[in-house]
Amino acid sequence: MSGTSGQETAGRRRLRMGFSTGTAMTAAARAAARCLLSGECPSSVAVRLPAGYYLPVEVARCVGHGDWAEACVIKDGGDDPDVTHRARVCVRLCLGRFSSDPETGGLEVGAGWIRLTAGAGVGRVTKPGLPVAVGEPAVNPVPRRMLAENLLEEVGRVPSQALHGVPLGFGADRVPWESPAGSPGVWIPAPGPLEAAPAVTVHVEVSVPGGEDLARHTLNARLGVLGGISILGTTGLVRPFSHQAYEETIQVALDVARSTGCSQVVLSTGGKSEKMARALLNGLPPESFVQIADFFAFAVKRAVAEGFRSIVHSVFFGKAVKMAQGHPYTHAHKVAMDLEAVARCAAEIGMPDETVRRIRGANTARHALEILKAASGREGSEVRDAPPRHTLPVHRVVRRIAREAARQSKALAGRETDVRLLLFDYDGALLADVTA
Repeated sequence: MSGTSGQETAGRRRLRMGFSTGTAMTAAARAAARCLLSGECPSSVAVRLPAGYYLPVEVARCVGHGDWAEACVIKDGGDDPDVTHRARVCVRLCLGRFSSDPETGGLEVGAGWIRLTAGAGVGRVTKPGLPVAVGEPAVNPVPRRMLAENLLEEVGRVPSQALHGVPLGFGADRVPWESPAGSPGVWIPAPGPLEAAPAVTVHVEVSVPGGEDLARHTLNARLGVLGGISILGTTGLVRPFSHQAYEETIQVALDVARSTGCSQVVLSTGGKSEKMARALLNGLPPESFVQIADFFAFAVKRAVAEGFRSIVHSVFFGKAVKMAQGHPYTHAHKVAMDLEAVARCAAEIGMPDETVRRIRGANTARHALEILKAASGREGSEVRDAPPRHTLPVHRVVRRIAREAARQSKALAGRETDVRLLLFDYDGALLADVTA
């Protein structure tokens, strides 16, 4: 990988950052598009990341085939590699013009700009509760957006008049190469105003040779992603955080909070839950907020050791369930989601047997929460408009889980430390605010 940065601590070697499978897919797509449009097969491309800056990525293979092109990138996990480290992420790409002719796909401007399909080794989503709809390729929202933004830039490099010769040789389900039967696909709109979209459509097929074997070492099958790996990434980068390095980061943040005079520390599991806690606890200084990821027990113990006597947790439902079960470390790769406690709570408050059964068999904690909402007659943000005293079944179950999670934290922190837990819905609604 070229153009990556690292992190340096005193007396330690430099840790090298890597890039995500989403970045690898996007880089391969840019290379294939450039090859098709200009005849140039680049040895590297610059990928625009969600933060707005560009990352140079080496291209392992790039070949033109007349009216389509393909390119491959070797995914680099840096110094914190996962199962996809060194996997080959490949893209086949062809272009077409918008047309009202059903024989060419019946494509209309605004209906979609990129047709993304899953090739061999990339999974298909088969269960609810994930950020991608059932039946679609297992390519997460941020990589989809990266793909659209980068291909828009790449096509924009070519004068518009040069696009008039683009062939109409494909439609929604017809490409000039052999694809796996039944490949899942989805249309991705062009970013920005509709009038800024190019007058072409792009068909992208992403594949990962050996991806089905790699997926056996992940939780994909349990989550309902079948046939291969998922294309992931939220920043486009893989940060080189070993357990020790992340624990050191938490310790440094706690040190800063203590040294700036904070009496209370707010432990969030990530950026989204921290943002929600900041909005609710807007009187606290920014140093009070510490992102702890999955290091629940470590963070609580270190906060107590640093002298904090008031700890607030800001979490989503899935983390709260694992905390309530006493897991000191909550990452999905180490701790599988066990929804039996949620189902048991639902049964104890008298929810129907069918609802309890569905919760027990839910795909994810998010899915279980959706089942609870539906059984309570509320969907999404309607929960925040619920009757007073949290009388809905969803609130009663969630509060039980939240209380047990807070009790587990209290057991770690000790009697002299106050513990509060804020449990947020995925849309930002506060579902529970409990103390222990």
